[in-house]
Formats: sequence, C-alpha cells, structure tokens
Amino acid sequence: MLMAPFVCEVVRVHDGDGPLWCRNGKKVRVAGIQAPDYESAQPCRTHRAAYVCDDRAADASQRVASRLTLRKRLTCQPVDRSYSRIVARCTLPDGRSLSCAMLAAGAATRWDSYWRRYKMGECR
Repeated sequence: MLMAPFVCEVVRVHDGDGPLWCRNGKKVRVAGIQAPDYESAQPCRTHRAAYVCDDRAADASQRVASRLTLRKRLTCQPVDRSYSRIVARCTLPDGRSLSCAMLAAGAATRWDSYWRRYKMGECR
C-alpha cells in the first residue's frame, strides 16, 4: 500500500541517493538511482566500468545531492520501504525529478530494475 505524498524539508544528506533527513523526521531513499556511497568500495551497478564507488566519488555525489536538496522543500511520493527509510520519487522546488537531476549531474547511475519497478518514466 502506497503512502500519501509528503513534503520533505531536507535538513541533512548522507550520500547521493540518501538517506535525506527531513525536518519532520522521515528518512528518504531516492528512488531508481544508485550513487557512490561510503559503505562500499565495490563497483556500482552500472554499464560504465569506470564508475566506481569510492570515497572521492561519494563525496562528489553527496555535494551534488546537498546542493540540490539541502534546506529545500521537496514533494515526495513514497513507492517502497528500505530498512528504516521511505523510498520515494521526489520533485525539486523547480519541478524537476530529483532522480533525473542526480543522473544529469553525473552524480548517480540509473538502477534499471528499480527504475522500472517504481515506474520512474523518462528524464527530460
């Protein structure tokens, strides 16, 4: 059962695909993408072999996510749960998809199986 859409005023960003901490206490995992993270030195799930999840890539991705979201109000549509986080399709204040904005910035890759599962659609 899907939850209702909610507004997330982002107060903290862990890494490029989340969690994003909302002022209201919710933690959001950005749907359909995978960003480099601090937990793994393994290659990301991608067709680009040169894209590796290491601390330098994680730092860059986290900076992009912070620039796009920190202290901003996102509109998020929950699509799933992952651990203690809400997996959500989020829209930035300017109307762009957060997932698509992260892809366009080169800060994440599309995670195709979840992209299809969550019916993410096409990026503009």
